[in-house]
Amino acid sequence: MAEPGPVIETGPIGIDFASEVLHCVARLSGGGQVAASLSLSFGLSAWMKRFGLGLDETVDTILSLRTALLSVSGLDTASEPVPLRVADRVIFVLNLAVYLEGLLGRAARALGVSPGEAADAAVELLRSN
Repeated sequence: MAEPGPVIETGPIGIDFASEVLHCVARLSGGGQVAASLSLSFGLSAWMKRFGLGLDETVDTILSLRTALLSVSGLDTASEPVPLRVADRVIFVLNLAVYLEGLLGRAARALGVSPGEAADAAVELLRSN
């Protein structure tokens, strides 16, 4: 079982934001090299503005997605890397999103499903909590 992580704000805004982020990462990962993609940084910025979230809420959401993906996939939390915080919060959020793309791929492989289906399972877990 995954270690407890930050809890996404109750209500549809936090869950909807989490769903948007994770499903976009799933779509972008199909094209490869999410780290080099400007789409990810533009997407995160647009979603943050649309949902009225700051950097701290975005970090909490991505870390909650990490916990959900680890839980639904059964990946070993002891061997899964923990993203390191860096002083520049903008860079940290972007690095977390890139990390999330890698984790989503590992979770999908562990489940034997597509990244989009793994994203669906993680978001459903968040909705049920």
